[in-house]
Amino acid sequence: MSAVAETIADALGGSRWLRGYVRGKLGSDPVFEAGRVVVVRTGGPVVDLGCGLGLFGLWLRQLEVDAVYRGCDLGRWKIEAGQRAARQLGCEDFQLRVADMTDFSLEGARTVCAFDVIHYLDAAGQALLMERLIDAARRGATVLIRTGVRGCGWRSAVTRAEEWWTRASGWIRGGKINFPRLEDLHEVFAAAGCRVEVRPLWGKTPFSSYWLEVTAPRDFPLARTWTTD
Repeated sequence: MSAVAETIADALGGSRWLRGYVRGKLGSDPVFEAGRVVVVRTGGPVVDLGCGLGLFGLWLRQLEVDAVYRGCDLGRWKIEAGQRAARQLGCEDFQLRVADMTDFSLEGARTVCAFDVIHYLDAAGQALLMERLIDAARRGATVLIRTGVRGCGWRSAVTRAEEWWTRASGWIRGGKINFPRLEDLHEVFAAAGCRVEVRPLWGKTPFSSYWLEVTAPRDFPLARTWTTD
């Protein structure tokens, strides 16, 4: 997998720090392989909310998982860097857009990803996103969430400290730091009739990262069509 990380880092280019970040992220974070395993099973289109550089989509393509990929992020420079890398690597059906994850289209998605982004939303934003994810699950999508959580002892403290560092470094600008409780996430999906599989997904990192895979029964009645004002 180190060769895959190297190829993607070279395509993204940029500073030595950015290249090192990409290599380290792809080489050590278990979320990429966990997501790949699910996408191989569920297929695309894949919608990646808060996709950053589009690393998950680039990872999938380098491992010959050819699902249609659509990602959004508010960081324009990240989206533009990901677009350049996708062109360089010859990725087709690969779209990255500067957009807010709370109103980015989930239409037709078979897999919806929200990796390490929920905590950037305030309570109202999280409630809106949960409603949209539940709606997507009821329409047949598999929803994948990886998030740091509160109430996980020293891991939660380290995770919060790391988030403050990302702001100080300029990697993330502004916004909230509002980590959810794992119990609350599970409850909101379960109360909507969804199946929820939960497990730790922090690998060798010190963070409070948990993985949720959310689906709805096939005979579950469709939710209303999602609309935005």
